[in-house]
Amino acid sequence: MYKISIFNKGVETVIHYPDTDKTTPKILVPHLNKKRGQAGSLTFTIYPNNPAYNLLTRMATLIVVTDIRDDKEVFSGRVFTNKSSMDDKGFKKDIICEGEMNFLHDTVVDSVIYEEKTPIQLLQIFLDAHNSKVENYKKIYLGNVDVEDWLFCTTALETTLEAITKYVYNEQLGYLQLRKVNGIKYLDYLKATTDKIIDVVLSQNMLNLIQTDATDFGTRIVPVGANSLTIENVNNGLNYLEDAEAASEYGIIYKTVEFKDVDDDAELKNQCLLQLDSYTKPKKSLEVGAIDLATLSDTSINMIDENTSAHMVNEVMRIDETWKCVEYDVDLSVVWSPKLTLSNKGITLTGTLSSIIGSMVTNDGDYNGVQIGDSFGLRIKKGLAKILLNATEGISITNGTKKVYYLGLDGNVVEHDVTANDMTANNGTFNNIKAIDMTATRGVFNDIVANNGTYNNINAMYMIATLMRTSNGMDYMLFHDQFIEFYHDGILRMKVGFDGINNYAGIKLYGGDGLNEVGSITAGGNSPTLQGNWSVEEGSGLYMYGNTNLATQEYVNSQISNMWQQAMGIFATK
Repeated sequence: MYKISIFNKGVETVIHYPDTDKTTPKILVPHLNKKRGQAGSLTFTIYPNNPAYNLLTRMATLIVVTDIRDDKEVFSGRVFTNKSSMDDKGFKKDIICEGEMNFLHDTVVDSVIYEEKTPIQLLQIFLDAHNSKVENYKKIYLGNVDVEDWLFCTTALETTLEAITKYVYNEQLGYLQLRKVNGIKYLDYLKATTDKIIDVVLSQNMLNLIQTDATDFGTRIVPVGANSLTIENVNNGLNYLEDAEAASEYGIIYKTVEFKDVDDDAELKNQCLLQLDSYTKPKKSLEVGAIDLATLSDTSINMIDENTSAHMVNEVMRIDETWKCVEYDVDLSVVWSPKLTLSNKGITLTGTLSSIIGSMVTNDGDYNGVQIGDSFGLRIKKGLAKILLNATEGISITNGTKKVYYLGLDGNVVEHDVTANDMTANNGTFNNIKAIDMTATRGVFNDIVANNGTYNNINAMYMIATLMRTSNGMDYMLFHDQFIEFYHDGILRMKVGFDGINNYAGIKLYGGDGLNEVGSITAGGNSPTLQGNWSVEEGSGLYMYGNTNLATQEYVNSQISNMWQQAMGIFATK
């Protein structure tokens, strides 16, 4: 019934053909396992007499299982493992193949924080990124999506399939489905699937049946959101939603369900209503051995598979319901007798994805407003104020809808409407800073260099600034504790302040090299002192007399007049 072919770079080699001719290639124990919403697997054993024995390359060799009655593709994927061995009977290889959905494991998503995304938006982002990086045969396009959800997550270099199952897929809301049309692969995410329905009836085609029912459920669901948010304010004072039909059948049973990412009570109620049925009905599963009567027909249309729903009728076990097939397991050499796993609820992705689900971070723990979650990192919330810490955004502080501060991983800081009191800042360098409408009170700032800053409407009171530089250009001032240095073209030209020796106030002037002091004016004791070799420009009204005396023309004239009068008095006396 099933032909199995492999493809290497487009070249087909048939490795199994279902006929009685011993010359046609055969494999042993071909076993197919397909799970709803997952990649599925094919296993078999191959011997050296098969033409494909040495043609099976891990991850590169493609494989297709086809129903020869109507050329319907039943499974398509690639070789995943190739195990060679020998014993007293000879050589063999045990092969495991994985389905095409696992092509999404070949790429990884970027580290990005996503907020307020719908499933269709996030799937489009993930699939577009995947398709931009892989070969054409690995491309998977966005298909039909009708699941409604509000997604917040921080991706962290997971594989694309891990990201989809971790951040988008919700078993309470819908089903993932890989669909092929004219060789093009599409990924659907649907509230409900359109299944073909087959009857499995005791005494007709039901061989065996095991029913399990061990899942916790409730009839009054208490939704709890972020920071212990509940729904009393939008639900007539009640903190629960009731399924009247379930309460009538099972009685009143309270169950708490957490929605850690929801911080609005109306949205919390809406999310719980959308998923209410999944929490108020006990999850049951059936393991069924059945005879697939469609194997006797000349078409595959009514064959049982993982996308089948089975109408189960077993009067002894009081079962008369239609259940979805979530797993189809069959030995292709006895294809008429598959083993089915049926469920009355959505499925949790397991199997090849078990390692993903097992390593997921659980969004649990709410300790006085502090939360930890895989979709947002660390969150601290009180009233309108919210602090986020995660590997993508760094640190951010939000007041309502306004982000007032954030520190990104690139080291850039953005602040809005900041009031800073009693601050101490030491040994800092601040480049390209914009400070707007800031109030800084009683600050201590030591060894600070601020470059290319824009400072508007700043009120600075009682501030102590030590060694501050005005710019990173060639012309700037350096503010020390007791004096200011003035630089031109990067060379020190003047100091104003206390000299640090006698603590005299003064002005010191430096030559062209910026090293040697060429003149100074200091105020020591009760009189100023002028030092250095000074020159006076003609017409300035100033005159030099002696080495260190500088005076105005009026002062010099008055001194000469006084001296002349004294001299004339002496002559007159004599």
